[in-house]
Amino acid sequence: MSHAPLMIAGTQSRHMLHLELAAETLQQFSEVRFVAHGTSMLPTLYPGDCLTVKSFGPATPRCGDIVLCRRANEFRVHRIVSISNEGPATSYVLRGDALTDDDPPVSAGELLGRVTSLERRGKFFELKTEEKVHCRVLRFIVRRSKTVAAFLVRWHAIQAQISLRSRPPLAGSAQGKTQCT
Repeated sequence: MSHAPLMIAGTQSRHMLHLELAAETLQQFSEVRFVAHGTSMLPTLYPGDCLTVKSFGPATPRCGDIVLCRRANEFRVHRIVSISNEGPATSYVLRGDALTDDDPPVSAGELLGRVTSLERRGKFFELKTEEKVHCRVLRFIVRRSKTVAAFLVRWHAIQAQISLRSRPPLAGSAQGKTQCT
């Protein structure tokens, strides 16, 4: 007798519960940290990066912001590429940095928060809306070459393995920050 379908369903239910809890936390003007999965945001974000997402509060989302969005029980982290103020509601067009096509527009209510920083291999990086030219050029190249994207993911995995081997185990969480799990 196989229990695989039940285990997968249970894992998916726990995953959705974690996402719903994160969404509710952000709605209370707070922040959440979670581990990124997927490659749609290469070369800015890599699988395994620990992202800090803060609610917008009174701030308005801007073009270039990397945001957490929820639409139809699906959560994604993508960049705002355009904003439309047609009619009474504002809509936002998102796209993954490694993707050629835009996502369908989302409403302000579907944006949960802005990715403000990330932790990669024990180092913390603040994310800024304004980017340097070389970052935009690398995004352009990754968007058009699956080979370059695959190379970057592999290179990142190798760097992560090297970093883990050379780092002593931490007695507690790094720099007083909550660990990503």
